[in-house]
Order: sequence, then C-alpha cells, then structure tokens
Amino acid sequence: MELNHIGITNKNEEQALRFYQDFLGLEKTREINLAPELSEQLFSIFQEIKVLVFEKPGLKVEVFISDFQHANPNFTHFGLMLDNFAAVTEKARQSHVELIIGKYKEKTVYFLKDFSGNLIEIKQKS
Repeated sequence: MELNHIGITNKNEEQALRFYQDFLGLEKTREINLAPELSEQLFSIFQEIKVLVFEKPGLKVEVFISDFQHANPNFTHFGLMLDNFAAVTEKARQSHVELIIGKYKEKTVYFLKDFSGNLIEIKQKS
C-alpha cells in the first residue's frame, strides 16, 4: 500500500498558491471544478467546489477551495520529511509562515501553518 494523495481545505485560491506553490515549491498541475452533484455524493454539500492539485515527485496535494471551518481543536495534519529543514524554517520566518514549535522533555515537534490554518508537521530526513 502507498499513499496516493492528501486532500485539504483552503479558504481561497490565492492563499493556496502562495503556500503550496510559492512557499513549498510544489507545481500546480491541475485545476478541477467538482460538480455539485458529485460534491454532494462525496462530501454531503451540493456546491461546485474548485480543487487545485499540487505535485512534486512522491507528493500530491488536492486543495479544496472552500470556507469550511474545522472544529476546535483540529488535529488534522499531514507530515513532510524535508531535505533541508533549516532552510525551510528560515524561509518560513522570512515568508511570514507560522512555525509552531512544541517541546516536552526531550521531544521537539515542528509544524508549519498554511495561510488557512492547515497544519503540516515537518521533520528533517535522516
């Protein structure tokens, strides 16, 4: 078994492009308008939904453009293994991307928060 893709919600197209394309460096490969009939069958909402697809080798993210709000607390996240952890965290600071650092005893966990509040856990590749 292998992961095919990740689907997330983003508040607007501009924020999705800024984070997933400009910040993470993923290529926007497709743009889909999900028909209301299909959207209702799959997600219980009768509404046309724009979906942006971002990819790079080994990673595909489908971003659903919607004002849907997750309940608090929101534990939903996905994780990325980074080739250059220090460069990404520095770019986050320069790009005003929120970097969340959680520490407890010997453990430190890092998350990025995209411009719509989605959490992306980041770790350095070994």
